[in-house]
Amino acid sequence: MGRQKNDRQLPLLVASLKRLLRARGIGYREIAQTLAVSEPTIKRWFAGQGITVERLEDLCTFADVSLIELIEFTAHDADARLRQLSVEQEQALAQDKNLAFVLTIILRGWSPDELWSEQGLEPAALVDYLTRLDKLRLIDLLPGNEMRLLTVRDIEWRKDGPMRTQLAQWIKADALGAWQPGAPWGAELVKLSESSLTRLEDMIRDFQRNIRLLGEADRHASAAQKTWYSVLISSSQLDLRTLPAKPKGLAAGR
Repeated sequence: MGRQKNDRQLPLLVASLKRLLRARGIGYREIAQTLAVSEPTIKRWFAGQGITVERLEDLCTFADVSLIELIEFTAHDADARLRQLSVEQEQALAQDKNLAFVLTIILRGWSPDELWSEQGLEPAALVDYLTRLDKLRLIDLLPGNEMRLLTVRDIEWRKDGPMRTQLAQWIKADALGAWQPGAPWGAELVKLSESSLTRLEDMIRDFQRNIRLLGEADRHASAAQKTWYSVLISSSQLDLRTLPAKPKGLAAGR
């Protein structure tokens, strides 16, 4: 069976290239002048829009690496990052909804500048959150409030751990308690085997990735055009044996 296409690989390569260029002090303007394109075009490429393999190879020359070396660097960097947090790390996030929210939007690729401009966080509050995440060893806090993520972007929360338990409570409270008419929703009632339930879990993970891609596509839209949504994907086992055997009011023997 062939390997399935992974839409997350290109953003990982671009993110690694950004870090290499930043370390060398090379900015968008210098690259744009050398390649004889506009600076907004370079920004679009680094946002994953319209970038081709050939263009990626061109950009690699500025970091003095080949495309193969960039792939190897990215793979090593991804493997070195945390995929599952410790119970203590999860517990610290579960105890502070705001801290967990800041980490979540960092995992979505948001920078400190975007946290300032889009969320309206005061500088002191932002530094406090970043410092706490640094102490938890979830990010490396660098000079100028720059940061390096120490985890993968799709963290695997422990199945019965503090964050999955707390997330379920937060999301249900927000999504079901403040449901708005017109918001997208759907529901299905099905009878599934254990093997189908396992496939359902895989489908939910794929759906989550697609939702994140929608968010990535809207990253550069103005703040006025966007609203935060919590998307709840859940299943609940039902016992239909409690249904009455006969319709109400039907006389016995009829």
